[in-house]
Amino acid sequence: MARLRQAKEEAEREIAEHRAQVEREFQRKLSESSGDSGANVKRLEQETEVKIHHLKAGAEKIQYDVVQMLLKHVTTVKN
Repeated sequence: MARLRQAKEEAEREIAEHRAQVEREFQRKLSESSGDSGANVKRLEQETEVKIHHLKAGAEKIQYDVVQMLLKHVTTVKN
């Protein structure tokens, strides 16, 4: 009976240690992934801002030519 109690206590201790180890590993992975997602969001926001800036700059460069082309086609009369 004493050996049975001792085996039960050892098993419970091993289970508690394993559970704690799994929980630590889970918390570590969770903190790594949440930190990465914050960095990824910031990087994506920066990339988006750069792309928007390039699109606006490109639109400003050709804006005059597009307006002139539209005016030419609207005011030209064809038979």
